[in-house]
Amino acid sequence: MRRVLRVMCTTAVLATAGCGGSNDSSDAPIGAVDAAKPAPTGEATAEQVAAEMRGNVKCPAKASSARPANAPVDDVVGARPGMTWNEAATFVMCDHPLMVVTENTARNYRIDTRGLKLRQGFDGEFAKARVVKTSRDYLREMSEEAARRSGNAVEVRLQPGQSRFYVSTMGLPGQEQVISVAREELYAEGKQPTVESITQALIAKYGQPSESNDTGSLVQIWWEYDPAGNKVQQQQCRISAGPDAATSLSTACGITVAAYVQASRTNPGLAHSLAVTSQNGAWGYELLRRTEEALKSADAAKKAKELEDASKNAEAPKL
Repeated sequence: MRRVLRVMCTTAVLATAGCGGSNDSSDAPIGAVDAAKPAPTGEATAEQVAAEMRGNVKCPAKASSARPANAPVDDVVGARPGMTWNEAATFVMCDHPLMVVTENTARNYRIDTRGLKLRQGFDGEFAKARVVKTSRDYLREMSEEAARRSGNAVEVRLQPGQSRFYVSTMGLPGQEQVISVAREELYAEGKQPTVESITQALIAKYGQPSESNDTGSLVQIWWEYDPAGNKVQQQQCRISAGPDAATSLSTACGITVAAYVQASRTNPGLAHSLAVTSQNGAWGYELLRRTEEALKSADAAKKAKELEDASKNAEAPKL
């Protein structure tokens, strides 16, 4: 029977933790909080903040293992399903010198973690300058935020020339692997590629699509494969592209890639932005199942040990 699992997605909230790491997955987790190290303070440029947060990341990133021969192309600028947390984070940061990675704790899969904290994903965004704010600055920002909410203003997550990521992960602590990778890029005016050139570049990389749709203002393309790597055309395997899209995993779907090319409002032949998402549905579903089973077994063993210890050490009840 086909099984489908969905992830609950909420607005991403970036942590302010520093990070460091390399391609070696045995290093301290990238994006983890170093409780022993005080958070940086004082004014700092975006470049200085990026240097603090990126640590000893080495670019260009190198994959620890090659994609299997004849397997569908499944990477987004190098990061792909199956990679470790640190390996994918390194590829993400190597996308741009200002790109930094922070754990996202607001988007979680619906599984019983048995009270254990699992790292279920991270964001990649451009570092921002650190500004020392006064109480007046905070009051002004609160007022502006309230005005935006009341007016249902759309939050602008990217500036022209920037990109951002969301990478979904799962696994026991220290063993997290990537389920999906999503990237969005907003093109700067005067440097916008044509919609046609992006479309052809996508086909050159991922091959002939399973499905596509062109509304004139938005080009949507999907590459869909079953778990055996055979190209399919299935509505249930069609995913949305972009870091804010929810994740839906199905045992009937293998690698699935989606790309959206948004056209410029002033010239529909030019691209305004590009969003690409890659995921492995059946593999991700199995990873979630294995993780939940491991947590269940560990919790049962812990409770059994507590009962054993209680039988040896507990005081007899006074009756």
